[in-house]
Amino acid sequence: MRTPSEREYIHERLGGQFEEALSLYDTRRRMEVLIEEFLPGDLLKGKRVLEVGTGLGHFAERLAARGAELTVVDLGPNLVENVRSRLGCEGYCADALCLTEVLQPASFDVVVSSECIEHTPDPARAVAQMLGMLKPGGLLSLSTPNVVWLPVVRAATRLGFRPFDGLENFSTFGSLRRVIEENGGRVMREKGLHLFPFQIPMNPLSTWMDEHCQFARTAMINLCVLARKAD
Repeated sequence: MRTPSEREYIHERLGGQFEEALSLYDTRRRMEVLIEEFLPGDLLKGKRVLEVGTGLGHFAERLAARGAELTVVDLGPNLVENVRSRLGCEGYCADALCLTEVLQPASFDVVVSSECIEHTPDPARAVAQMLGMLKPGGLLSLSTPNVVWLPVVRAATRLGFRPFDGLENFSTFGSLRRVIEENGGRVMREKGLHLFPFQIPMNPLSTWMDEHCQFARTAMINLCVLARKAD
């Protein structure tokens, strides 16, 4: 069993500041893509769904509302307990790099994870673990920040604009595609979000650009991927 570093518990330590630091617009956009667009209709109803990195439970609420048979995991025990008690779902305190030590491999129809893998020391291993949780033919709906924006994010942290001192290991579409393919998956959809920082109060324009400027998705802040595990 790996021993996570103190920096990996940043969201647990932030407590109430975690909610304050979130952009509700950004959270909503990621839910719209990862859940509503990538997993539409009745696809989640009655299916075993695992959310990795549940945090404050915004995605968990949406998944439960869509009829998922939901299990949530997070490194922070208080975060897990809050979501579990609020939604009545299964919840486990688990390391994203060691999911197979806590949960039964190949036992979920869908895995959803948003803005989690970058807070681990090894995002590729986290993705591999998520794929390991899927049954053959299962779906992984994942988002993480784009490495091209890492210098901007680090500058904002140093200037005190973000209450964050955790790990930040960002990815590219190419790196996500490679690890998915190396672990028995196939990318079905790629979508970028936010061509400019979502803190700028121009949300309608940002949403329009998300939908009409996907030719520039490799330059967007958030990378969203839908993958399918081989049968």
